[in-house]
Amino acid sequence: MQEGAQRMIDVGKRIKSIRKRKGLTLQDLSGKSGMSATAISAIERNVSSPTVNTLASIGKALGESLSSLLGESEIAYIVTRADARERPATQARGIDLQSLAAGVPGQRFLPMIGVLAPGATSGDDVINRRGDDFLFVINGLLDVETSGDTIRLGEGDSLYVRENTSYRWRNASAGETRIVLVSTG
Repeated sequence: MQEGAQRMIDVGKRIKSIRKRKGLTLQDLSGKSGMSATAISAIERNVSSPTVNTLASIGKALGESLSSLLGESEIAYIVTRADARERPATQARGIDLQSLAAGVPGQRFLPMIGVLAPGATSGDDVINRRGDDFLFVINGLLDVETSGDTIRLGEGDSLYVRENTSYRWRNASAGETRIVLVSTG
């Protein structure tokens, strides 16, 4: 390679390789990405050059980061120190949420720890997200209302909630309740 020459990236070939490795057809990827199978095929054959937004849509549908599609090396790990955790904004009352892994390029899930004050709730409205949620109770009691049922979770219990499943929670303990919350999407 000459000094200063640009390395060619065969994005189409990478997309096709990832799609096939994951056992997806063009139609499968089309359904997941919202793009036509014809457009994806043209990108895979390098007949069409995708925009960044198009690559982002395809990447999300494949569960891959934009960096991965572009063939860039990705960060192998990120350490988050306890005293440097980000505190994401929340509508819930009485909860101190802290991100356990923020700033990861192409992050596929968001792990958080939550300290729920006595009487804390997720609010009057139900939670209905475009992604799955996983709740794990470290200590205390958590009542989760979903599908007409109230599920009491105690120390060591967990609950997996699929995307588009409405739910709400409240601290059912007289003291603080500590949870791990992992969200996708």
